[in-house]
Amino acid sequence: MKKREITGEYLLLAVGAFLMSVGIESIFNQEHIVSGGVTGLGIIFETLSKGVVPIWVTNLACNIPLFIAGIKVLDRVSMRRTVFATIMSTFFMATLPIFPMLTDNKLVNMLLGGIILGVSYGIFFRFKSSSGGADLLALIIGRYRRDISIPVILAIIDVTIVLAGAVCFGFENIIYAAIVIFISTKVADRIVQGFRQGKLIFLISEHSMEIKDYIINNISRGVTVLNAKGGYRNQDRVMIFSVLSSRQLVQLKDRIREIDDNSFLIICQVTDVFGEGFTKITP
Repeated sequence: MKKREITGEYLLLAVGAFLMSVGIESIFNQEHIVSGGVTGLGIIFETLSKGVVPIWVTNLACNIPLFIAGIKVLDRVSMRRTVFATIMSTFFMATLPIFPMLTDNKLVNMLLGGIILGVSYGIFFRFKSSSGGADLLALIIGRYRRDISIPVILAIIDVTIVLAGAVCFGFENIIYAAIVIFISTKVADRIVQGFRQGKLIFLISEHSMEIKDYIINNISRGVTVLNAKGGYRNQDRVMIFSVLSSRQLVQLKDRIREIDDNSFLIICQVTDVFGEGFTKITP
């Protein structure tokens, strides 16, 4: 990997650490909302200690054993990035001033905070990193449970910590924390999966070749042709599949209705698309 690319990734990790610190210190700590994670514990400890134990101290203390576990589980690249992100987030939480909230509406502040956290988590996970704490724990668990996305694992950890926060701050905090977790998980998951969504189509028609030519010549997309056999009559059929944008799919469906409205068409949602005609493969 080129130095320029590495520098760019670390700059994005620093941006993620900055956003997370702003969300924690300037929104959730001010509203006394335990949003989950080690920083959620930090909010509890800072409140109970009346400021004697700031959030950044809890964040640093809890990460030491997790770093030890992470060294044995995570690869060197992920570990270096996680250490960097943790140092930056701790630094920002210790030095940044408290920014004034945009509104006096607590719900709006939670929505904004959830988006900020989601973006920061998404940046971390996109580059196989975390800000330490619960993020690092989620990465460690995700190493063994690849069937569950890291943002979902993080949400489970957060819920456990939020329940602890409810003991200190009351039931209302659970409601707001649930909103934050839901939004941040959705935003992070979208960033991790990518925004280059597409539509995967499978088509069986008596006029498959005509439709194939239309996709290639008029929509300018590639098509793969498969030889298939019908399960009911054992007849040989031709099935084509292709990946299109949502706009191109609408165009194709209109054309299919004109050519053969009895076509069998399956449409699947694709969360990320790489390759010729779309974009290069990214992390």
